Amino acid sequence: MKLRSFVLCKYDEAARRGDIADWTDHSDIGACFDGRILTAEEYQRTEDRYIAAADILARAAGASHFVLRNVFLHGPPPAWLGEVYEGRIVDKTSALRMLRGHMSGDAPAAWFESEEMCVMMGFDFYMHVRIPERALVSLDEIEEMGLFVLGDQEQDDDEDEEAHVSRRADDEFWAEVAEGLGVRSSAQQQVARTLVVERWAGGNRGRRLWLVTADDLSSVAASVKRQALISAFVDPEIHATSRDEVAHAVEAARRAHSDDDGPDVVIFPLAGDKELRTVTVEWDDPLPDERELPPGQELGVFPWPAEDAVCLEAVVPGDDGRLTARWVASSTS
Repeated sequence: MKLRSFVLCKYDEAARRGDIADWTDHSDIGACFDGRILTAEEYQRTEDRYIAAADILARAAGASHFVLRNVFLHGPPPAWLGEVYEGRIVDKTSALRMLRGHMSGDAPAAWFESEEMCVMMGFDFYMHVRIPERALVSLDEIEEMGLFVLGDQEQDDDEDEEAHVSRRADDEFWAEVAEGLGVRSSAQQQVARTLVVERWAGGNRGRRLWLVTADDLSSVAASVKRQALISAFVDPEIHATSRDEVAHAVEAARRAHSDDDGPDVVIFPLAGDKELRTVTVEWDDPLPDERELPPGQELGVFPWPAEDAVCLEAVVPGDDGRLTARWVASSTS
């Protein structure tokens, strides 16, 4: 279906150019902008306009349910929302509540997608929407509410040509991971391990990591979340280091990577559970301080993604056996 892309915002042309100061976040309540103090009441009225606009467009487009895409979890989701993951299907009421929660910082960010309409709350109170032609007439109503409508681009809903993981994380997948470990163990004459990365959302609250042998794969397979992307790195190169030398190990892992930007680096305790308590240092971030490092004196360090490791990827089906998540192959973000 052909959808048209628009941006909805509260800013007039002068504010968009930066000629006058304007507020951009819930945290700005109480601050002064262009000689006016942003009150909680004014903020609420603005937030209400955005939610009303999204509701108007959803009704005009005929969108009653949305699939969550590009979900980011940097904290626990609100209790009312339940489990949040890439590919979860929510009704319109829940989608609007999530949009409102994201504006105030109480709910995770997501792109809400359906065949009839897509919507996302971007940075600084810019709402991105894609709507069918039959919903265009509703844009006049939205402008009358006090929001500005920008842009008009025709866009194919299927224009994304990136390769997505279509394999299922079923018994055959886990057996192949175990077989790969067996080959490595025989070649090295020692037990090989795999780094299993489970991701159900972006952000540091959207993934778990395990470092396990073939004997432990069944317990991992039994605990992974539905619609999660499973990346199994077979026998990755892990650098052992002391707590005092971890900074040198992180820099060495970064330098060894061929990309200009360098990799993220994962730090974890060598002695501990099979499910890793990790700290990830992004490629352009400083090393975490002592209090932020994982516990223990002996630590393991590895670059992520691991360039030379064998990686097998699959997606965990939902309870109904379907794959609704859409993960990019070899995605590591």
